[in-house]
Amino acid sequence: MKVRTKFAVLMLVVTLALTAVVYGQVELAKDRSVSRMQESVDQTAVQTAEQIDAQIRRQKDYVGFYASRPQASNFSRSDEFLREFLTNPYMFAGQVVSANGTVVAFEGDVTSGVRRETVGDDIGDRTYVQYPARTGEIYVTEPERVNGTNQYIVVVSAPIFEEGRITGVLAAAVPVNEFTFLTMVKPLETDARTVAVEARNQTLHEPKASFADEVAANATVSSTGWTVRVSRSRAGLDARLREMAIFQTGSLALVLSLVLGVAVWEYNANIRQAEKLLDGFDALRDGDYDRTPDLASGEEWHQIREGFADLADSLDDRETELREREQRIQVFNRVLRHNLRNDMTVVVNYAEYVADESDDPEISEAAEKIAARGWDLVDLSEKARRLGAGMEGSGTEPVETDVAAVVTDAAAVVRDEYPAADVSVDAPDRQFAVTTPAFDAAVENVCENAVEHNDATDPTVSISVDSVTDDGEEWVRVAVADDGPGIPDHERAVLTDGEETALEHGSGLGLWLVHWVVERSGGRLSFTENDPRGSVVRMDLRPASEE
Repeated sequence: MKVRTKFAVLMLVVTLALTAVVYGQVELAKDRSVSRMQESVDQTAVQTAEQIDAQIRRQKDYVGFYASRPQASNFSRSDEFLREFLTNPYMFAGQVVSANGTVVAFEGDVTSGVRRETVGDDIGDRTYVQYPARTGEIYVTEPERVNGTNQYIVVVSAPIFEEGRITGVLAAAVPVNEFTFLTMVKPLETDARTVAVEARNQTLHEPKASFADEVAANATVSSTGWTVRVSRSRAGLDARLREMAIFQTGSLALVLSLVLGVAVWEYNANIRQAEKLLDGFDALRDGDYDRTPDLASGEEWHQIREGFADLADSLDDRETELREREQRIQVFNRVLRHNLRNDMTVVVNYAEYVADESDDPEISEAAEKIAARGWDLVDLSEKARRLGAGMEGSGTEPVETDVAAVVTDAAAVVRDEYPAADVSVDAPDRQFAVTTPAFDAAVENVCENAVEHNDATDPTVSISVDSVTDDGEEWVRVAVADDGPGIPDHERAVLTDGEETALEHGSGLGLWLVHWVVERSGGRLSFTENDPRGSVVRMDLRPASEE
């Protein structure tokens, strides 16, 4: 990614981060404000319900007090008793009912005809008579609408005792309004807040207004089960939040403007110079070592320009040297791969001819040794050829390879070449891993070394392919085990150090070939001792994708 692209991405990230911070602050303030409003509304609803409950208890206490007076059980003077009882301005009407359910007296805001018709009636089936007569507790009925009006009343009834025995019931009809139970409701209502009181499906107090967007809370009157709903408009809160959002957005725009200004200055001062430097590196990559970027006159950029020029000169000299070395290597490779092989084949053939034709045992033995060494050199040349073909040129990048098939083919080649050796394979039908095309040569080489350097009469070589996990990484392991004398320590040390020295070098190309193939494949090569004797060469490869 280019510097200017990274710069643009950075600016975008900064903008998004600042925007997220501002948005988060606005949302946090909004949540806190709504939460505080909700807490306030919850508290108001609970307090209103408690106030209504206190008013109901007050009326219950009033009725219970009069029902407990001795005059209440004197049914012969119940009319006088009720008139005294109804001096309470909040009482609508009152009745004294005997224990058997007969109305003894009826006073209050009722007509004389209704009074005469009611006195003497049996109303023992009504709940406000049954409940206190049965339990001895004060009872409050569900609200009922007065016919033809929007007024609701409840009946508060209490038992009348005489000598510890319930002899009757005192019942009082109490209107449900702001003078009795709803004294706290009306003062709470404002342009931004309303209160509703409901009992079951009846609205005892209807709110004066409704809000499109509000915060509401419900509370229950514990003594009656009425529901108090307090609603508060969010219009004022939303207006304040909009003002805060506008202010925050303006602040964000100001900050972004400052950041953008600094960014433009930074771009002109440094990033543009960096782009020129990158163009110079592109020229170096293309082999144009005479090009030097025209950087700014600042001291640091002047030093970078001088360092770039020195680097270009060094690369030019190095490339010239590498071209000369490559030419020498190509000549050496040609000589080793072709001339040496062809000439050595002639030498070997003549040596074998001398060994076959000479009658002198010493001469025959010497000729056979010459032939054996010659074939070793031919084999070395062949290995170098295969190594070069597999590791150089195009088409040598790692590819997905069925290593199970490679191992099987390599074992067959070794069996044909060394019939006396016991070469076994333990591998699945298919096992794919990432290797270079020269991996087959590496496997064959390890197996050949295991046989050639084995001092047993019948050498044994076993090849296995397994999937292993090491330090959380998946590998495909190709292991070649033998029962020979083992790989010398100095041979392993050469591969570990990565270079040969005058005092420490390998015996040939074999292990180097394996080392280079495994390394180019992106794998790892390791050695361990076999039990009870011999060595195990492990080639760990990256597994191929499931596809």
